[in-house]
Amino acid sequence: MANSLLADMFRQQVAKLGNSTEATPDISYPTGFLNFDYLNGYLATERLEDGTLHDYYDLGITDGSYVSFIANTGVGKSTLVCQIAANIARRFQTTTIFEDMIEAKGLNQSRRLQLSGFSFEEYNKRYIIRNSGVTVESIYERIKRIHDMKLQNASDFMYDTGRRDFLGKPILKFEPTIYIIDSIAMLMPKNYVEDDEMAGKSMGAASALVASNVFKMIIPLLGEVNIILFGINHILEDVQMTMMPKKNPVPWLKQGERIPKGRTATFLANNIVRLDNAGKLKPEEGYHVAGHIVEASFVKSRATGIKTPTRLVFDFANGFDPYLSLLETMKYNKLLYGGGASLAVDPEKKFKFSLGTFREKIATNPEFKLAFMQQVVPFLKSTVMKPVETTRANYAAADDILNTPGLFDV
Repeated sequence: MANSLLADMFRQQVAKLGNSTEATPDISYPTGFLNFDYLNGYLATERLEDGTLHDYYDLGITDGSYVSFIANTGVGKSTLVCQIAANIARRFQTTTIFEDMIEAKGLNQSRRLQLSGFSFEEYNKRYIIRNSGVTVESIYERIKRIHDMKLQNASDFMYDTGRRDFLGKPILKFEPTIYIIDSIAMLMPKNYVEDDEMAGKSMGAASALVASNVFKMIIPLLGEVNIILFGINHILEDVQMTMMPKKNPVPWLKQGERIPKGRTATFLANNIVRLDNAGKLKPEEGYHVAGHIVEASFVKSRATGIKTPTRLVFDFANGFDPYLSLLETMKYNKLLYGGGASLAVDPEKKFKFSLGTFREKIATNPEFKLAFMQQVVPFLKSTVMKPVETTRANYAAADDILNTPGLFDV
């Protein structure tokens, strides 16, 4: 058994200096889109009050993280981020959503109000929107101000997550604050915004460098007080200047694609979510909505290595639909029963529906909804990586290798 002498001595010393904070286990926040959350989910372990170990699924967006959403124009980046932010915020008393809207075609107030589901009063309390004076430096200043206010008034923002660490200690966190940048592609340093001539001459590499440096300063602030940063970015065409196509250095970008503002905002991200249009939906067919299917892939995740995409249903009128997204996931994975206009969620075919009537049945028939969820959840759980057993096997294999006779003999 390991001797904890050095660890104990170190903790005692830093405690005397008033600097004894150690990392706490991550806590994730479900987005309201269950198939999306399980895609980024993992098994965590806590020690209960009686001393027993308990595994649970930690699902959603990690506290204090930077999440980048990338896609081509029109796929629904801003819409999805708006819905996710609202779904996280509504579960906490103090959560505020700060949004820096740089693009002229960003969501307007009416659309944001509709997508969030907030009342006028709650919308006013929850949102702080800015659409002018947005620069790289001003974003840092605002995040730093939020950080300082939460840190100086910690007791007003802390909450018990209801989870415990592997020693049995309650995991306490700051309630999440959400900060949205829409979009990273349009983000510029202050001197470039104020000087049109300078911006016109050299706004590429230099502005990317400034953005990179500022992001490096922002990231540590996020984790300390649980600020979740959503950065919306575009996938742009990478114009080739030579006849021979060059290999893309970013593995999840296709040949001929690029991401604005350099690589720093990319490699600092805890998650990068790529959204791709996977098919058009017509109101007279299928789900009876005008919209499209979106494939969402966690092309970068520090929680899981799963790269398989999941499918979301984007209803142009009402935003992304969580239940239709689950249905599309089941349909895509051939986990429904029957066919045509007579589908069923269960093998006994007791709970029948058609694609066009599904939303009405979910909304009006609790028994049908429960039966559907009882089919969906086991499938989603089966997609989560379970690394504990594999890791322990790797430890055993490593020890076995090191015990090979003569391994260290000259």
